[in-house]
Amino acid sequence: MFKVTGRQNARVLYAKAQLKGGRTRQDDTLDHYLDECFVAADGVSTVPNGDIAARLGAETAVWGYKFIRTKRFYWHDKKLLLKRIFRSANIAVWQKARERAFRSGLATTLTVVIIGDTVIWTGHVGDSRVYLYRNGQLERLTIDDIDQEGRLTTVLGVKRFGLVPQVQSRKFSPGDTLIITTDGVTNFVSHDELAEILMSVGTTQDSLDSAATNIMRAVTENRGLDNASVWVVRRIA
Repeated sequence: MFKVTGRQNARVLYAKAQLKGGRTRQDDTLDHYLDECFVAADGVSTVPNGDIAARLGAETAVWGYKFIRTKRFYWHDKKLLLKRIFRSANIAVWQKARERAFRSGLATTLTVVIIGDTVIWTGHVGDSRVYLYRNGQLERLTIDDIDQEGRLTTVLGVKRFGLVPQVQSRKFSPGDTLIITTDGVTNFVSHDELAEILMSVGTTQDSLDSAATNIMRAVTENRGLDNASVWVVRRIA
């Protein structure tokens, strides 16, 4: 069964939901810092220790955000800040994979969204996704890092150097809604289904909780067999 948590504050409303699907272990991690930074990580299932990789990647990303935001040079350049966050998270997972207990494999996707006053900045490697819902239209903001056979081409933990995340910025206005999802959602819930669910998101915490719940319900109804996780973030002011 899925679980939902949410919180209300001054600038945005946000809620999250997760389920294990047909898996015995939850390899997805959702993390955040206040209403400023939201993170999703999905441990790669083709290697062991996906849960540890995802948790370490997400926690390092949040730690990196909290630390680097105190450095004025990086704070004024959010794209550079995101690149530093991804570098730190990648090295943390790569170093963990060098330990004897984890030499059999350790890798994860990572998606980070920073919420500004009027703009969002996204950083991304892997096949988790960020969508923006505005004025009845759902737009996918990220591109999956996969090859023609559907295999991941860019993840944390495989190489010490050379990781290049997709980084971009977009306007984020009152009434806009973001969703950040792992592939356990998008492999089983269509673009149109997600858009229909997000139509019901309003200016109350209950509406976000319901949207997160309904996305997980759609995964279940469509016989989703993978871990599934989602953030729903709504700007209200």
